[in-house]
Amino acid sequence: MGLGVLEDKHLSHVPGTALLTDVVGSDNYHSHGELNTSALRHGKGRDSDVLLVPQPSNSPNDPLNWSLLKKDLMLFFICIDTAVVGAWGPMITPGFVEMTSQFGISYNKLNGDLGYGILMIGLSCFVTNSMAVVWGRRPIFLLGNLLLFISSIGGFYAHSFNSLLGFRLIGCIGMSPFEVLVTTTIADIYFVHQRGVRLAAWGLCLSIGVGGGTIISGYIIQNLGWNWTYGICAIMFGIWIIVLFLFCPETAYRRDDSLNTDLGTGQKHLNQITRNDNVKKVEGGSPGTGDVIEVEIEAIERATIDNGWSEKKHSYWHDLKIFHGRVSDDPFWKVLARPFMMLIFPQVLFSFFAYGLTTSWLVVVGSVLAQLFTAPPYNFSVSGVGLVSIASLIGALIGAFVSGPIADWIIKMMSRRNGGIYEPEFRLVLIVITFVLGGMSFFGFGWSLQEQDPWIAPVIFYGLQYFSVGFMTIAVYGYLTDCHRDKAPEAFAAINLRNIYSFGMNYFISDWISSQGPKEVFCIIGGVHVFICLCAIPMYIYGKRCRSWTSRVKIFEKVMRA
Repeated sequence: MGLGVLEDKHLSHVPGTALLTDVVGSDNYHSHGELNTSALRHGKGRDSDVLLVPQPSNSPNDPLNWSLLKKDLMLFFICIDTAVVGAWGPMITPGFVEMTSQFGISYNKLNGDLGYGILMIGLSCFVTNSMAVVWGRRPIFLLGNLLLFISSIGGFYAHSFNSLLGFRLIGCIGMSPFEVLVTTTIADIYFVHQRGVRLAAWGLCLSIGVGGGTIISGYIIQNLGWNWTYGICAIMFGIWIIVLFLFCPETAYRRDDSLNTDLGTGQKHLNQITRNDNVKKVEGGSPGTGDVIEVEIEAIERATIDNGWSEKKHSYWHDLKIFHGRVSDDPFWKVLARPFMMLIFPQVLFSFFAYGLTTSWLVVVGSVLAQLFTAPPYNFSVSGVGLVSIASLIGALIGAFVSGPIADWIIKMMSRRNGGIYEPEFRLVLIVITFVLGGMSFFGFGWSLQEQDPWIAPVIFYGLQYFSVGFMTIAVYGYLTDCHRDKAPEAFAAINLRNIYSFGMNYFISDWISSQGPKEVFCIIGGVHVFICLCAIPMYIYGKRCRSWTSRVKIFEKVMRA
């Protein structure tokens, strides 16, 4: 048992499990037990004992071989874009009360009908994700920005509710790539031990957009009108289409299977090398973990020799091409169907409930802020409702700066204590923080509103929601990435079915609060949140066996090959 994670009895190398740390001798000799791991690529500096997972090829065009500066600069531009996308969705919520008067409809109808955008995001995720898997990430990012640019121009000139809703739905299709492809891009260009901080950066920018955007939009709506929120976004998206075109190359890359040390390819190469080189199997016929690791090292050495520097480095002008051909041989319709089928995977199903429902609460809470704070005893103005989001912004900022480094530190520390072996379940340890603080934040938010406490009380609890949920986001996205890195886009699309749930909640949350009060509503939400967090315990214990099960049972194999 590796730190509470039950060992599997069927596979010698379970997909997701990887050798992450080894021992560095005084002569810079790398070893893991009796195995010489010097042939494998390692981290630098403090991470010199950390093996790079996955192992990069020798090609200069492999995104894993890009300089860290190039990777981080690219991610910076995508994260800024993500912040604007995050702001685009809820930015008009501070003006909902004002818009109900302008359009002559109820608050619940306005909130519910605009919620169709959430449904559109959830459904279009499957299409944009499948396009990115087959034709690459770059053209889909650019397409998403173009649709958001067009819809923002339309929103600026919209003067009826139907025209506004139509352009919102177009924009929500453009938002969908940022629901799944940013985390996929992080998996494309970073190693396992580097992803936590970058996932936190993405989550931070998304939260800054959602929280900070409503702060700014409150003043824009109050002084210029809600149409101008779309006008300003149109300018931002217009600029960022050019930025992404110039500085964000394609990240999808095909490398030798043996280099994917986290995908369980060791057994396949063990059989291949046994046939080719007459290597004797261990007595009993079934290879042990050490044999598989040793064979993987040999396979990687062969791959790096065979796939040397024969491939010339692409020029900057070549990287500017929007379309680089197919990056997957799978038929589009099969890729489109795969996320639905992946929901039968225990890891994906757990992630759907853990991440999907938890983050949906934030969408729901954000949609009713105007209803809660413009009414007595608070009587906030439009700009005042926007300022409530300062709490979520502060919570997200602190959470990102804390959760990212903690996430990467935890997996390296636990891997060292586990004999150098990394298990994706180590990511789930972060959910402990979400369990304690998240439950407290939802219970406290509803209770303080019901008791009509001073405004600072519910605002603090609102900020605590964003702080705690950030840990859940990193834990779940990191876990899914490490379990199914080769199918990460499809897995992320599957868990983003949660947008359908958010759409449903949006439709009745306002009436629910009006009829039963915020205390009962948010105590129920808090109770569901606590139950979901507790489900992480059996997932941590049995997760490795679930990964083994899904990699060897025929129905799951068919899904992964579909």
